[in-house]
Amino acid sequence: MDSIGIGVIACGAIAQEAHLPNYTSHPKAKLVAVADIDEARAKEVGERFGAEHVYTDYRDLLARDDIQAVSVCGPNCVHAEHTIAAVNAGKHVLCEKPMAISLAEANDMIAAAEDAGVQLMVGFTHRFHHFNRKARDLVADNVIGRPLTTRVRFAHTGPYTSWGAKSDWFFKPKMAGGGAVLDMGIHALDIARFVLNQEVRTVQANLATLSHDIQAEDTAIISLEFMSGTLGYIETGWHSRPGPLGIEIYGSRGTLLVDYQTPIRLWTEAKGWQEITEFPEGGGWPAEVHYFVDTLLAGGEVDPNGYDGLASVRAALAAYDSHKLGVRVSLA
Repeated sequence: MDSIGIGVIACGAIAQEAHLPNYTSHPKAKLVAVADIDEARAKEVGERFGAEHVYTDYRDLLARDDIQAVSVCGPNCVHAEHTIAAVNAGKHVLCEKPMAISLAEANDMIAAAEDAGVQLMVGFTHRFHHFNRKARDLVADNVIGRPLTTRVRFAHTGPYTSWGAKSDWFFKPKMAGGGAVLDMGIHALDIARFVLNQEVRTVQANLATLSHDIQAEDTAIISLEFMSGTLGYIETGWHSRPGPLGIEIYGSRGTLLVDYQTPIRLWTEAKGWQEITEFPEGGGWPAEVHYFVDTLLAGGEVDPNGYDGLASVRAALAAYDSHKLGVRVSLA
């Protein structure tokens, strides 16, 4: 293919901030249509980003033959419905995280995409920050030796202050599937898996609602054991004023600190502390969306895929089970 027709399902904040501007900036992506149940929003967003067609029913968008790929950007509770409909219509899908709110839904999405022979990518945008990719390379190259412990901290004040969400579904557990763990924690779980290149063996979690008057957790501490024996913990939530964000890894021969607001800091016995600042321009959402388009145009397989989405959903749901039951939960 020389170009690819794009549709975007749901026109909320993530579509407006991450997906639409980066499709329109790609020279080989053509934004054909957007869909949103809010007609006024669909029309306004479609006009702003130059979509040729606007729908209130996503199925009308999926019926178009000039669309080859779609972004699924609605509330968590409809990710599975929209994704399965899209892949059954022969469309490749970039689905926002979390890919689903149950393991059954996630498995059904993967199976449907495989049966249809299309690509299913999950929107783990933190993988596309160049400093995280560099950190993964440093771990893989054994620069800090065997990873012994890790800490990930992803937290802010919530989806309506730190993030300009357009509706209140984030605070409705039936629509969101949970609270901060499925919003912020899902990124933290994925980036730990990604940088360490390890799967999680066990999860133990303590969840709380400390900062908002809502029926979901806004604060979480999640303890992890990885398959290699590496231990880790995640601090995440909608409770936090500004502070460090990123991942720390303490290895048998060195230390790796990735704070999103500073350069990578690396300590090794041979060189002591170093700062690593040499990264390509870009990263994040632009890199994620452009990678999706470029991979489809090249006929390749996307990464992160549905199995990555499933692994992080499994770990997040284990955190809920652990908190509810007061036990460590095994994923093996």
